Amino acid sequence: MTMNRFFELFPLVTLICLACLGIARGAMLYRRGIRVIAVDWERTPVEMFCDLVLVTSLLAWAYHVIAYSWPLPKSFVISSLGVKLIDNTAAKVVGSLLLTAGVVIYGMALVVFGNSWRLGIDRETPGGLVTTGIFEWTRNPIYLGFDLLFTGMFLVQGRLVFLLLAGILFLMIHETICREERFLRGQYGEAYRDYCARVGRYVTVPCKK
Repeated sequence: MTMNRFFELFPLVTLICLACLGIARGAMLYRRGIRVIAVDWERTPVEMFCDLVLVTSLLAWAYHVIAYSWPLPKSFVISSLGVKLIDNTAAKVVGSLLLTAGVVIYGMALVVFGNSWRLGIDRETPGGLVTTGIFEWTRNPIYLGFDLLFTGMFLVQGRLVFLLLAGILFLMIHETICREERFLRGQYGEAYRDYCARVGRYVTVPCKK
């Protein structure tokens, strides 16, 4: 396998690993009688729109990962969006490391989450507040993992379409985090506020004593 082919296939392998981890964990929780996919019926129209943009952009991102790793039609993408902005080995190596880190962080978060992992806000059976393991370093390890994946994918692929999708997904994920934080403050009260005081939203920077 040539180096170029490796960097073409590595994003696809990353996506497969991501999907397998999520599906396996979801199936495990389902067997325990836990509903992983939660629909928040108290969303505002703006929040519903943001969720639609998030899901649509994520599906477009996944499709293009597959399309540029394994030949698939790209006719619905404006040709100029497929132009390469970055195309060097150093960027691809850094991007591959970020992709790997994103999958590892995502997998660690799923394990530590235990029975509390949900896709969406579960107002009926939200599960317990998780503050141990990787959650001692970041309040949102899954979202942090995805941000690393979006960044890494752009560096590996180097194409404008991945940069644009990454920008949209960053914004939508941040909006989702802020929405979930409002729910968690109401659900767990002082315990969650104390947790926020100790751990950063994306990453905790150690303070010098």
